[in-house]
Amino acid sequence: MSSSEMSSRQTYSLIKKAYKTAGRNPITTASTIRLIQPVAAGKTSYTFPILQGDVATQYAEASLLNRADAFTATHVGLFFGNISDAGANLTTTNYELYPYGSTAVNIGVGNPFVLFNQSYLNIAINNVQYLQNFDTRRFVNAGVVQRNRILATGGSNTTTSIQNDSMNGEDGFVPLVPTLQFSGSAKVDITLNLPETLTNSIGTIQLLFRGFLSLGASNLNK
Repeated sequence: MSSSEMSSRQTYSLIKKAYKTAGRNPITTASTIRLIQPVAAGKTSYTFPILQGDVATQYAEASLLNRADAFTATHVGLFFGNISDAGANLTTTNYELYPYGSTAVNIGVGNPFVLFNQSYLNIAINNVQYLQNFDTRRFVNAGVVQRNRILATGGSNTTTSIQNDSMNGEDGFVPLVPTLQFSGSAKVDITLNLPETLTNSIGTIQLLFRGFLSLGASNLNK
C-alpha cells in the first residue's frame, strides 16, 4: 500500500468518525470538485464560485458542490485548460490540462509563467481565512514535453507523431494539510491573485479539488 493510499484511508476514517460523533452517518465517497474560469484581459484577480447555481458560465466538464452536500478537500491542483499547442482557444472538452507555464505549449496566453510562479491562492470559509497566500509555484509539474516528437513504428519509411505529453493524473496536485471543509450551506470565497494580467484572453484557469464528498451532509440538512 502506497503512502498516498494510506493517507487517504486515514482521512476517510477521520471523516466517518467525525460524523459519527456528531450523530450523523452520510454516505461518503471519493470525489472531485472542478472549478473553471476563462482567462480575461485586464484581470489580476479570479474568483471561483464553488456552489451549483452560482456560476455565470457553466462548463460541461466543471463539477460544483451541491448545496445539500459537504466536501473534504485533501488535494488541490492548478491548471491551464482549453488551449491548443498552436495557441488556439479550444471551446470543446477535447483538450489537455497543463500544470505548468510554457511559451511553447501555452502560446496563446503570452506570459503563462505569471500564473504558476508569481501568484497566490486564498480561500475563506464563512469569512475565516483557511488558506492564505498559498503560492502557485508549488503546483508546477513540467515533465519532458513529448508533443510532436517523431518515432519510427516499424517500416524504414514509416513514422508517427506522439500526441501526448509525459504527464500522469497526479501531476499538478499538492496535498492540503490541514484539509479544507466545504459545506453547501457555507459562504466559500476562492480567489487567485496575479501580480499582473495575463497577456491574451485565451483558454481557462482551472482549480481541481480532490477529496471526499459526503452526501446530504450540509448544515442545511441537520
